Amino acid sequence: MNHKEKLSKDDGADVVNETHYRSLTSCLMYLTTTRPYILYVVSVLSTFMHCPCEEHLKAAKRVVRYIKRTINYEIKFQKSQNLLLVGYSNNDWGGSLDDRKSALGYCFSLGLGIFSWCSKKQETIA
Repeated sequence: MNHKEKLSKDDGADVVNETHYRSLTSCLMYLTTTRPYILYVVSVLSTFMHCPCEEHLKAAKRVVRYIKRTINYEIKFQKSQNLLLVGYSNNDWGGSLDDRKSALGYCFSLGLGIFSWCSKKQETIA
């Protein structure tokens, strides 16, 4: 998914079969355990499980095509002598087209492996 592409609940596209979309998205969620780099796009796609439209299904199919092209990529866990703690963060200020809420995300790595990550949408203040 292009980082500038924004999906919305009300984009005017035709509604698709929810069962098919949920099945596809659930399979993608399962793949995030071995392919953590698709975690963000899968979390975005999973927010539309109750009202998927044609644009959401197209985005999910693009992820599947990407995985098919990169099937030989793999994660290797190796012993590392350099145990450097590194943290990354990112913000998307008002990026949701549906409710204009912000999102933030972060991840931490120690050596060669990421051990903690989070992606969270802004909470509603009452």
